[in-house]
Amino acid sequence: MRNDQPTRDSATSMTSNNNDTPRWFFWRPSRTFNVLQGVLIFLLCILLIYAYAFYRIPYSVRNVGREIFVSHIPNFAREFWVHQEPLLDYIPDSKWTEYKRLNMTEKLNLLVREKASMKDPRLIDLIRKHILPPSDKPYALKDPDATDYSCGQSSYINSLIMNSKEKGFFVEAGAWLGEYASTSLFFEKSRGWNGILIEPDPTNFETLRKLNRKAFHLNACLSTHSFPVLLKLNSASDMSRTIENKEDEKWVIDHHFDIRPYYEVPCFPLYSIMLAINQTSIDYFGLDVEGNELPILQTIPFDVLDITSMTTECLEMNTQGRTNAAAVRTFLENKGYMCHGTIGANSGHGCFAEDFIFLKKGLVSEQYKCTHVLDPFISFIANRTVQNHL
Repeated sequence: MRNDQPTRDSATSMTSNNNDTPRWFFWRPSRTFNVLQGVLIFLLCILLIYAYAFYRIPYSVRNVGREIFVSHIPNFAREFWVHQEPLLDYIPDSKWTEYKRLNMTEKLNLLVREKASMKDPRLIDLIRKHILPPSDKPYALKDPDATDYSCGQSSYINSLIMNSKEKGFFVEAGAWLGEYASTSLFFEKSRGWNGILIEPDPTNFETLRKLNRKAFHLNACLSTHSFPVLLKLNSASDMSRTIENKEDEKWVIDHHFDIRPYYEVPCFPLYSIMLAINQTSIDYFGLDVEGNELPILQTIPFDVLDITSMTTECLEMNTQGRTNAAAVRTFLENKGYMCHGTIGANSGHGCFAEDFIFLKKGLVSEQYKCTHVLDPFISFIANRTVQNHL
């Protein structure tokens, strides 16, 4: 008779073997379910915290940040693969540790003493904390129905080179009060551009900030060096100027601005500011800094900072002004730009400007020369071929 039942000894052996088998943490299905449930709850909490923090940020800031991040990806790839250099310098941990324990004023003084390079990550971090985000409040403009607030620069740039482009990016250095004579407000308001407004005068900056413009704001000046500096600023409304040498002091005295108050202001390289907002492509750059245009332009790495068009002040009312204007023109032409003409007329609301208009070579007809004075009342056909109206 066949006995299919295991013997006592074999049953005991099987029990012993089962007891000796290690029972891992995930051996039981119920325990596995509990662990997965806990992980999902943890991830859900993280998501809720992120969503809460995210939606506390104004929509305009999120929108600008998202567009800047997306546009920065190809810039980063191009610089990494083509130029084979990192976006930022390598900084030893010891210097980072020292930097982090200081307050904002001490951090700035440290970087100024060290003459930190344009790509120093500590400098980028400092600038980023100085920048105010775009406002999510309605505009508080004195003339909300105006279109071109500039002295004609915006209309020309818009029709000549930008072909009425939407969603571009601008930089206005010497933003002054932010509305009257602003070369960037048209692009921001009528074309939906993002940008950054740079104004060193604290009084002007406070007025500018109250307009609720949809652009980044920075209360600083552009450095005339490839490192940050602290300079004395003579407050003279639309003609405020930093003082770095005896020539600057003479300029202030000659214009009878020496009775105005003075401020100490930080000055950062333009490239550092652009890295702080993750933007290395500029469609329009307005530079109005009362005579410091050339040394500021000389700090710009044009091989990695892509600037399509720009206007620079070129006051040629005296010998020094003509010398500076000629030097700016020569420098930018050597960098691949064409001086298209000069804005030198009163605009529709009475402001006066004397600005060079520079465009990248090959983008428009080169029939105009820098000596031609452009009349902002003449309308241009919105295409990339300039019509000769002179």
